[in-house]
Amino acid sequence: MNKKIFSLFLITFLLISPFFSLAQPKDPFGGNPPILFSQMVTNVLTIILTLLWIVGGAFVTIMFVLAGFKFLTAQGEPTKVSEARKMVLWGLVGAAVMILAWSVTSIVQKALLFGAF
Repeated sequence: MNKKIFSLFLITFLLISPFFSLAQPKDPFGGNPPILFSQMVTNVLTIILTLLWIVGGAFVTIMFVLAGFKFLTAQGEPTKVSEARKMVLWGLVGAAVMILAWSVTSIVQKALLFGAF
């Protein structure tokens, strides 16, 4: 009987404990603490960058799939093979631009947040 009660208590504690760790501090006057403008800007930028990263990654993936399809259907024709190679090259360029754009925006965001400028 004690094992059942202990296991029930343990399971309940493990299920409820995340709610305690995610609790926000309350304002002494009863409301939630105000969100700072910099936090709002950071949240919006993070959402925008995540969406752009997903869309860009999808475009690069589609470009590589289409290039692979071109390679398979080229059957040795030099013009189709060169088209497929150009598609792979532009897919790589797109991936590099995405990585560079993400890097620059994250560096600027971190510099603005930590006051490097």
